Amino acid sequence: MLTKNDKKALGLLLDNARVSDSEIASKIGLSPQGVRKIRMKLEKEYIQEYRTILNYEKIGINVFAIAQIKVLNREMLKGKHVIGEFEINEADISHILILGFSSIEELDDYKKQIAKDAEIQKINVISRKGFLKNSPVELIKTLLK
Repeated sequence: MLTKNDKKALGLLLDNARVSDSEIASKIGLSPQGVRKIRMKLEKEYIQEYRTILNYEKIGINVFAIAQIKVLNREMLKGKHVIGEFEINEADISHILILGFSSIEELDDYKKQIAKDAEIQKINVISRKGFLKNSPVELIKTLLK
């Protein structure tokens, strides 16, 4: 169970994962040692990892695809293009994948490559400019209130 101070600290970490314990302490009125205990609890029970969110377009990822597939070989889920993976339980679909590519041609090559490992049921292609939001922060902050 999260305390009021746990929630405040988590909210600040959601805004900036690099915020120091001293900065959190000054904002919520605790000692840095107290914040360190809170952070340790959060990292043990709630925070799986810290990540860097990149500007996809600037690093060359310009095409995204949301694919509904039936996986025949689970190894294909470890592929470099798989950004997100959801396992679902339907007769003709076992997974929904979020995939990233530098170009449409790379996506086309990927579809040919995985043909033996998965049956693509449906695929939606999205340009980088169509990827409008990449964060659950607002939802989580609402749940912390």
